Amino acid sequence: MIRNLLALFAFLVLALPAQGQYYDVEERLQEHLANCDAGDKWACGYAISLWMRQDSQSWLTQRNVDMHVYACSLGLDGSCWKFERRLEPNPYAPVRADRARFLPMVEAGCENNSTMACWQAASEYYELGEMERAWDYADRSCRAGFSDGCARRADVEATTGADPQDSYISACHGNRPGYMRKRPYCEAACTMSDAISCRTLADMYARGRDGYQPTDRRERRAAELYERACTLGDSEACDRDG
Repeated sequence: MIRNLLALFAFLVLALPAQGQYYDVEERLQEHLANCDAGDKWACGYAISLWMRQDSQSWLTQRNVDMHVYACSLGLDGSCWKFERRLEPNPYAPVRADRARFLPMVEAGCENNSTMACWQAASEYYELGEMERAWDYADRSCRAGFSDGCARRADVEATTGADPQDSYISACHGNRPGYMRKRPYCEAACTMSDAISCRTLADMYARGRDGYQPTDRRERRAAELYERACTLGDSEACDRDG
């Protein structure tokens, strides 16, 4: 008897919230689209998600791409990331290749506090050779905590003859990796005797990972770097050394 009552109670607890969560998808979609048009970047993201619920192939449509362009310009980081897609099919590639369309999008996104968009704008100006503007955008991205922004800032500083040491260190220490490999920046910072950079570099060789990307796995090199980091005063490296 008690077991049956417990089973009934469990059914009611699990079933009632599910009923309460029902809503008309199309009605909710129109609500999010209206808020998106009014400048709510989060509503744009919700609308895109609802499109996917209605049609799993909607991400391949021009409507989806245009929505991500708009959402990125509003500062939605996730939409800006879409334009760095590396896999095929890639419906975002035409926009990414069209600087006349891509650059204004990411500049607007940066103004609306997308760290990804700031890095993208910095990278565009770096390729154009406009180092002052590249540095400004990279600095904004870096100071907001995106390690790719710090890496691009280091590139600009190294190119212009400025001291890139702080940027090397920030790029290496950053815990929000993107698409740029950090090993070269950690190598440089470690050479400049930054202990944490040496340990971070050792971790890369020990795990065979550079952020989201694979890299060489070299245990002997990792051991050497842990030892160097320990010698430079990093206690965590001392625990891993040997």
